Amino acid sequence: MSEDRDLLEDVQRLIAELESHPDAAVRASVTALLEGIDTVHRTALTHLVAAIQSMAGEAFMNRLTADPAIRLLLMSYDLIAVDRRLHAEEALDSVRGHLHDHGIDVELSEVVGGAVYVKLHGIERSDVAIDGVRHDLEEALRTALVGFQELVVGDRSVRTPQLLQVGGLRTPQRPVYHRVCSVNDVARGALKAVDVDGHSVLVVNADGDFFAVSNQCGDGPLPLHFGTLRGAELTCSWHGCRYDVRSGQRLDGPERLTVFPVSVEGEDVRIAVGTEPVTRG
Repeated sequence: MSEDRDLLEDVQRLIAELESHPDAAVRASVTALLEGIDTVHRTALTHLVAAIQSMAGEAFMNRLTADPAIRLLLMSYDLIAVDRRLHAEEALDSVRGHLHDHGIDVELSEVVGGAVYVKLHGIERSDVAIDGVRHDLEEALRTALVGFQELVVGDRSVRTPQLLQVGGLRTPQRPVYHRVCSVNDVARGALKAVDVDGHSVLVVNADGDFFAVSNQCGDGPLPLHFGTLRGAELTCSWHGCRYDVRSGQRLDGPERLTVFPVSVEGEDVRIAVGTEPVTRG
C-alpha cells in the first residue's frame, strides 16, 4: 500500500459505497456486519487492555500507546483518553532537536480541531528559511497527529469588524435543498446516513424534530451513524464524544459538527448543503 494513502479514508469510502448499495438487503447486511465487528473488537480490546494494565501496569501501557497506530486503535474504542495537545507536543518533539541546532525553538500555543498553532523563537536569526521550518513541522504533525489539517505560525487572528463598502456587496444567495428521505424513514431517536451532493450527512430525529449534521466524528473520518441518540445528545460509538445535534457543539470538547439546514415538507425531509444566487425580478 502506498504511504501517501490514508487507510481510514479508504475504509470510510468503502463503507459509504456499500451502505449506498441499490440492494436494500446488501445495505442491511453491511450494517449488521459492521455492528458485529464493532462489538467483537470493542469487547476483545477492552478485556485485552484490562489484562495488560493488571499484569504490566500503566508504564507498559504508556510504552504501547507511544505507537501512533496502537494509540489510534485504542482511542477509537475510547480505551485511552484523547489529549490532542500532548499528541501535538510529541509530534513536534521529533523535529525540535534538529531545529534547535539551527537556533530555532518551537512553542506550541494551542490545538483547535485540526489546526495547530505554534510560535517560532529565533527564526529571525537562523540560517533556515521559514518555509523549510514549516515543511518540517507539517510533516511531523501529519505523521503523528491524527486529524491534523493546518499549521498556523503565530497567534490566532482576531477578526475585527469592517465597514461594508456598498459597491462590494455580493449577490444575495439562497440555500439549495435536496430531498434525502421520508419522515417515516427515520423514527424518533433514530439516525440515518445520507449522501447529499457529495457530502456525508447524518439525519437525526430528536424527539420528532429533524436535524442534519456532518457524519464524521471530530477531525477524523470515522462516521457517527453507529452512535446513540438520547434527546438531542449524540454519542459517538468510536470515541464516546458527545454532541448536541441542534448546534453541532461537542459537549465534552471544543470541536463542532457542521450543521445543515433542514426543511420538512409534507412527508419529505430536505437538506441544504449549498447556495445559489437569488434571481432578481
